[in-house]
Amino acid sequence: MLFKRFKEYAVERKLVSRGETIVLAVSGGPDSLCLLHLFNRLASEYSLKLIVAHLNHGLRQEAAAEEDGVAALADTMNLPFTSKKVNIKNYKKRFGLSEEAAGRRARYRFLIQTARNFQAEAIALGHHRDDQAETVLLNLIRGSGIDGLSGMFPSRLLNKVRLIRPLLDFKRCEIETYCFEHGLKPFTDSSNLETDYNRNKVRIELIPFLEERYNPQIREALVRLARLAVEDRLYFEHQARKIAGRLAEHRGSAIYLDLSLLNALPRAISSRVLRLLLRRYRTGQELGSTHMNQLLKLAAEGKTGSRLKLPGGLRAFKTSSDLIIARKDLLKVEKLAERELAVPGLTQLPGGKVIRASITRSEDLAWPPESNSAYLDYDSIPSGRIVIRSRKPGDRFHPQGAIGSKKLKSFLIDQKVDQIQRDALPLVTIGSEIIWVAGVRIADPYRVTGKTARILLLEYLDSHNSIGRLMVVKQKH
Repeated sequence: MLFKRFKEYAVERKLVSRGETIVLAVSGGPDSLCLLHLFNRLASEYSLKLIVAHLNHGLRQEAAAEEDGVAALADTMNLPFTSKKVNIKNYKKRFGLSEEAAGRRARYRFLIQTARNFQAEAIALGHHRDDQAETVLLNLIRGSGIDGLSGMFPSRLLNKVRLIRPLLDFKRCEIETYCFEHGLKPFTDSSNLETDYNRNKVRIELIPFLEERYNPQIREALVRLARLAVEDRLYFEHQARKIAGRLAEHRGSAIYLDLSLLNALPRAISSRVLRLLLRRYRTGQELGSTHMNQLLKLAAEGKTGSRLKLPGGLRAFKTSSDLIIARKDLLKVEKLAERELAVPGLTQLPGGKVIRASITRSEDLAWPPESNSAYLDYDSIPSGRIVIRSRKPGDRFHPQGAIGSKKLKSFLIDQKVDQIQRDALPLVTIGSEIIWVAGVRIADPYRVTGKTARILLLEYLDSHNSIGRLMVVKQKH
């Protein structure tokens, strides 16, 4: 009966497909032995290739015997067996984790590596219905949000490998009965009886207390809560994915978030958008609610130029228009190496940008110029190489409309150009003179006048927008 339900659950939720290679995480306890036995029965019908994987934590004296016992059982089923011994105490010190967290990280790393070695599509875990209830209650105690209350999913991706939990709809007592009926002899993990670990405390002390004093069906109530939370979580994640595409721009390895859009979002969505975008960095360190609060406060209340240090070597930087998130070394902008402007032609710049130059006449242009365009009196520009470069100490600039020149730094501050953007701005120069701060302002001495015959048209563009000629349409008067 349990096998039939197991097969229906796995097939309906698309946890298995014909011909797949699946790594089975087998510790030797009742859950993993039941998982192994059920999959071995299913294998021939679905042409599955099974790999038995066992991690020896080296924490208990009986660990070696458990490893040998799982290996022997795999051998009787003619299944490949692989194992690894890890010193969890050293692992714990190395990564600064609790013993429980260190064991979990080591286990998943081993399983992912095993899946890669055998080119497996999935890793099967023995988590069951009681585990789900314990997980939800643990997360509730920690102060989790909706994501934590949704507990474990039957299937999810981890490093491009599917983690599947085909026993998630089965009670612990059903699994133990199955083991007894099929002559499976699970090993008893003595650490499961110790209350040093939070999960053991919840299972041994808290849930029985709640069942006795408050609700005999507390496990069912917690599993029901998880199902409801999953529905809300999936909805919010769907909304977050749609919104992230509108407010975030990926420039190289940095993320630029539009502050006006981010700050207008409800908190339930904005924090989820941030989590979604930050997953790309895979720092191995989860950003908690404190970090989300700090990020959202920086976006809403922080001064322009403010920075925030985040776990995993990430940094957030606020400009006048964007919240930039990147690894700390990426917030240092490299100086633009000097290069001669091709006139006419395209000049490639870092970051997928180009400056396109052409010579035209006033009547062929639309007025006023777009912000990314510059109209310059070509015949008033001194002869020589026109060069594109980054700013230098001591640079001065005579902005269009100003009486005289001023420090370039002062001009950029007045224009609310942020520090990172200042260093990244291309400057078009002739000799030591700046004739255009790209995308910001031209120099007054080279503005177009009624006497201008030829105009140097400069356009600061993304390279993918520069393939065809930019259509500049003359305005009708």
